[in-house]
Amino acid sequence: MKTDVCLTFDVEFTIGGAFSDPANKRPVGEQSVFCEVDGKSHGLGFILDTLSAHRLAATFFVEALNVQYFGDAPMSGIVKTILAAGHDVQLHLHPCWRHFHMADWQAQLSDTPPNDSMAGRSARDIREIIKEGIETFTRWGVAAPIAIRTGGLQVDKTVYHVMQELKIPLASNIGVAIAPPVDSDIHFFAGRHSIAGVLEAPVLSYSDLSFGQKKHLKSLTITGSSWAEMRHLLNNARRKSISPVVILSHPSEFVKHTDVQYTQLAPNRLNQSRFKKLCLFLEQNRAHFNVLTFAEGASRWKAQSDDHLELLSVPTWMAMGRMLENKFNDIF
Repeated sequence: MKTDVCLTFDVEFTIGGAFSDPANKRPVGEQSVFCEVDGKSHGLGFILDTLSAHRLAATFFVEALNVQYFGDAPMSGIVKTILAAGHDVQLHLHPCWRHFHMADWQAQLSDTPPNDSMAGRSARDIREIIKEGIETFTRWGVAAPIAIRTGGLQVDKTVYHVMQELKIPLASNIGVAIAPPVDSDIHFFAGRHSIAGVLEAPVLSYSDLSFGQKKHLKSLTITGSSWAEMRHLLNNARRKSISPVVILSHPSEFVKHTDVQYTQLAPNRLNQSRFKKLCLFLEQNRAHFNVLTFAEGASRWKAQSDDHLELLSVPTWMAMGRMLENKFNDIF
């Protein structure tokens, strides 16, 4: 069988420093997604153009709670752009946006600090947050989500119990190297796993360095993994029958920005090159890899749950090469 590969993007606006400097800063909307430089989109536009060039489909986890600050129009327009390009839209939730529900949000920052984690909340609170996201999708005219990705990949088992109650069958909430859940028995590195009746397809995590028995973990992202690592991991996942391979990225990863307000941007040529190479590889290796969306994979994944627990790794020289590559990219 082919190895499933899911290209996933978290589409979200940024707080833009408003919580740390409320007197001078405000959240940033469309520019943090389109990332325009000299009139050209190097964020979402670049992603959609590259996917189209290689005839690939992706899943975009779209953050819905930002409507507390921006209203429906800005992200609704972005969703329409994604759907018009033929891609999958699922639900992304950053609860910190709910802080803007308070008219005096600036004054409340010290007494009620914004909480951006879906973990550690009551079932009632989680239910309310997810329903708010679903209702936003309805207002946008988007089909009800069948998958959720929590903000910052922060999650615990209560989230899955509520998802099961609300009949949302899929999740991609876990990235062990980014935000390891408090519940150690759901530290899943890849594959498909049933948690409280919900199928979790985690962002692939892998080991890049070892210190005796201790392994340093990375999650598979465009900005954090070299092209050599990506290709190595894809080929190893195929050899070991690990599927799906979920890759995470954000539109903002394809530009460099020196300020939180996104006023000074430049194309991130390294990350753009990595993504182009990845897409070309997947296009040229369709006989071995099946690039699909969460919507496309849902029914088959549910029917073929696979609790694969193996941790993939990359050679140390690849990790060192990536560190140098990223360092030079930061400087130049």
